[in-house]
Amino acid sequence: MKHERTQRVLNWGMVIVSVPVIAFLIETIVRTAMFVVPVSDDYWYAGSGIGVDGFFDRIVSACKFAHEAYRHEQGAYFTSFIGSFFNPIIYGGFSAMKVTMVINAVLVFAAVIFLTGVIMKKTADVGVHVVLFVIVIAVFPLTAYDSFREVFYWFSGACAYGVPISFGLTSIGLFIIYNLNKEVALTGREPLVLAAILGAVTVGASLAITGIFVYFLLCTIIYFAIKRRRLEKDNMIVFITCLAGAVINMIAPGNLTGHGIENSGAVGVKAGIGYAAEHYKYVVRWLFFNRNYLVLVISLMVVGYLIYDRIKLCKTAWIVVGAMLFASPMVTAFAQVMGYGMEQIPNGCFFITVMATTAAFDNLALFIGWLMGRALKGHKKMSVLAVLYAIIFVCFIATPFSPGKYSVVMLNKKLYSGELQKNYVETKKLTDSFANMKDKDVKVDVPTNPETIGDFYSFFLLDDPDSRINSDVAKVYGLSSISNIREE
Repeated sequence: MKHERTQRVLNWGMVIVSVPVIAFLIETIVRTAMFVVPVSDDYWYAGSGIGVDGFFDRIVSACKFAHEAYRHEQGAYFTSFIGSFFNPIIYGGFSAMKVTMVINAVLVFAAVIFLTGVIMKKTADVGVHVVLFVIVIAVFPLTAYDSFREVFYWFSGACAYGVPISFGLTSIGLFIIYNLNKEVALTGREPLVLAAILGAVTVGASLAITGIFVYFLLCTIIYFAIKRRRLEKDNMIVFITCLAGAVINMIAPGNLTGHGIENSGAVGVKAGIGYAAEHYKYVVRWLFFNRNYLVLVISLMVVGYLIYDRIKLCKTAWIVVGAMLFASPMVTAFAQVMGYGMEQIPNGCFFITVMATTAAFDNLALFIGWLMGRALKGHKKMSVLAVLYAIIFVCFIATPFSPGKYSVVMLNKKLYSGELQKNYVETKKLTDSFANMKDKDVKVDVPTNPETIGDFYSFFLLDDPDSRINSDVAKVYGLSSISNIREE
């Protein structure tokens, strides 16, 4: 009786700690997103909506823009559509930008929490305290290790990465729910239909997301195929639908021409694998040596050890899919390199690779913990936990990545000092002043690159009025031209 009471206290303690941590991490990102300003390609998307009024006219305009972008700029049909249709510069201004970027951040983390919750609750008989603790570990690298400004603080990045990955994670979660419901004679197809719809739009984004979503979907299908010893027709229909959308995205002529690369200059398969492998190794080193990810991995080993007898996964399928997950970061980087002919991986793709890498290692940690629990059967449990806790403590103390370096901490300092709010007000004041400069040649003194504020993006222009960025800004605000006089 005393032991049960102590366990309840510990469980509630985990809840009381986990909830504020999750809230702090996500709230910081959401609050920072409220001060996002228009940057670079945001104006390219906005140009498609000039003079377009009415809901249906906006749909037509966005479809035409997506078609043109597919031919000349990028195959990401969903990104192009929402970038035009929901563009806050044209439809609502800075207030709409604030709402849009807050929604983007909320969608991303709601999807991460949803998928993590589905996996934990559907595959293990655990309480909410365990689920919340695992959610902390899933969210922490995505918020504390880097600001991932292309995903959370750039409208174009939200269209290319944020919104699509949130739809993709939700699609995988619904796909899992549908398959598990079938095992208990619940045959409603609503989760499957919604998963297919969300999947079809997810693959119409950045090729990094296209690749990783299709691969995660394949891993899920293989898990259930091994478990049931057959391929389900419904599952294959969803997979083929999403794969078809991915192919449409990948073969777009705009993927290479939009990045100034002719087909003859595209990256070869062998070189693409090499670049992807290098990026994969960089992310692993970054997580384990430049950040404190080992602390999270060992913490999940503890979780796996404590719940080993309550895990309901098909062990053979778990092993196979667990091994497959370690190829997912390669798939992410390879799709980006090959699809766009780019050797450098942008920040948004880095976010997706980090997500894929942590998914693989998180799963491995739970598996190792399960193996330990199964082998020891509770023998010397307190001694084992004491050793693991000691390793966690040493790793936390030894890492050079102290709490003061966490991105959420640095962003909170910027919010507290008013740096982001000041940038927001000054940028809005500047762009509002363009209303009185119609058809004029305008000169401004603004940053020449978007990274003048650490962990954030700011409005910038080049000195050349004929550059694409400057031309797009002039077009949106009705200026004859605009140039930047600042020298940096």
